[in-house]
Amino acid sequence: MKPALLHSLAAMPARQLNLAAIGTVAIAAALVWTLAIRAPFAALRQQQLRVAALHASRGPVPVPSALPAAALVPPPAAPAPLALIAAVSASAREAGLVVSSAVPGPERSMAGLRQQNLDIEASGGYGAILGWLDGIEAGQPAVGITRVTLRAAPESANRIVQLQLGAYTAETK
Repeated sequence: MKPALLHSLAAMPARQLNLAAIGTVAIAAALVWTLAIRAPFAALRQQQLRVAALHASRGPVPVPSALPAAALVPPPAAPAPLALIAAVSASAREAGLVVSSAVPGPERSMAGLRQQNLDIEASGGYGAILGWLDGIEAGQPAVGITRVTLRAAPESANRIVQLQLGAYTAETK
């Protein structure tokens, strides 16, 4: 600060100095309110109005219970274990893999679903294995991959994949 300003502030009575300090703080608070707080709240309010207008322009959303029975599609049924083995083996051959074993595993129930496990072992290249796994997930909507183990095949560039599939169906009471 300039010495002349310091000298004039020091010469001011305490009451005037306090009023000047309070005025400076009030001006700074008004500036903060205007720039840092009020503007974002105004932008938020405008965004909320735009969203409300968008929802109003769409019209009423149908309630699921009001949909016709034909619109409700039942979930896909899981294939039988032997059919699943056949489908997975065929897709492995198409991908260029060799299936060495496919064994139905134990069945278990959880959260209203029945899970039938299927253990499969196949060998082939990385790209073929990846394509095969993508094909299983895309072609079997009620089947999930629950475990995958990949290891090198002895004396070969191929890999051995051990795969456990879970076929899910709803439990009937």
